[in-house]
Amino acid sequence: MNNPYGYINGRVRMMRTALVEARSMDEAAGTVNYQEFLRQLSETPLREDLGDATAQGAGLGQLDEALSRNSLKAIQQLRSIATGQPAREIEALLLRYDLQNVKTLVRGVQNGRSADDIVAGLLPAGTIPWSVLQGAAQSADVPSLAQTLSVAGGKVGTILRAAVSGGANSLLDLEVALDQGYYRAVLAGVRGSGVRRYFTREIDVRNILIARQLRGGAPNVRYFIPGGRDVTEADFLRIAGGDNSVAAPDLQGITEAADLGGAEAIARRLLDEASRNVAMADALGPGVALDFLRRKEQEIARLRLIGRAKFYGLSKDELQKELEGA
Repeated sequence: MNNPYGYINGRVRMMRTALVEARSMDEAAGTVNYQEFLRQLSETPLREDLGDATAQGAGLGQLDEALSRNSLKAIQQLRSIATGQPAREIEALLLRYDLQNVKTLVRGVQNGRSADDIVAGLLPAGTIPWSVLQGAAQSADVPSLAQTLSVAGGKVGTILRAAVSGGANSLLDLEVALDQGYYRAVLAGVRGSGVRRYFTREIDVRNILIARQLRGGAPNVRYFIPGGRDVTEADFLRIAGGDNSVAAPDLQGITEAADLGGAEAIARRLLDEASRNVAMADALGPGVALDFLRRKEQEIARLRLIGRAKFYGLSKDELQKELEGA
């Protein structure tokens, strides 16, 4: 039987040609003002989704809607070309957006932000219906949020409900519980060895970042995420205690970074490289889709950053600093 990923990955490679090229991204970053940025954006494959973003008097709200519309269209296209086991694996990959959205909801509700502010930070992607996310943003507190998402919030909603029922209430407790449940679900949902190897690397990176957050306090193994390859529970506790040594030399930069922001930037670069590698090695598996989703996510994030910089008149140096951290 022919491997269905032969067809699927051919389509995904075609979808990659619609991503904004590095040269166009640099030209957008080099524009002198917001209107010039929009003009440059209208010369990229995103032009058909810009809509009201280019209208007279339009602002960042319209730009965000346009970028979200483009991202959602790409994800819907990806979902439409897969059936059977590949469809189930792609759904597992899309859980990353559910995780991000539920974390955004938890932070927003816990910090007392308005529903509109919370919705503005959500991604119209993943497996949780947009209407459910919008309704969840109106929750009065985290327990009611967990209750809402337990009904129609998919796997990640169920994970949040279990965490709250288990007594998690601090932001760190809730986010780590979400991470732990998310990685269990993803590793159970994907079969390809290349993609599984990528996620073991992502778990190692996440464990190091969490361990860094715990420095200066009392290290606790309950914050450790199982499933990694190069970072053990003992390594986790040692890093949380201030030790920078790790078994994998390329992870050393995360432990040694001057601050958490620098560590997160290094982590992103390592995971970018890991996703590119799995895409090349996993020609007949879900690695190509994984890499596409990561590239698309970064494209939208960078365009949002550039748009805000041009709208508020940030200098080139300020924008470059923001992009280097993205």
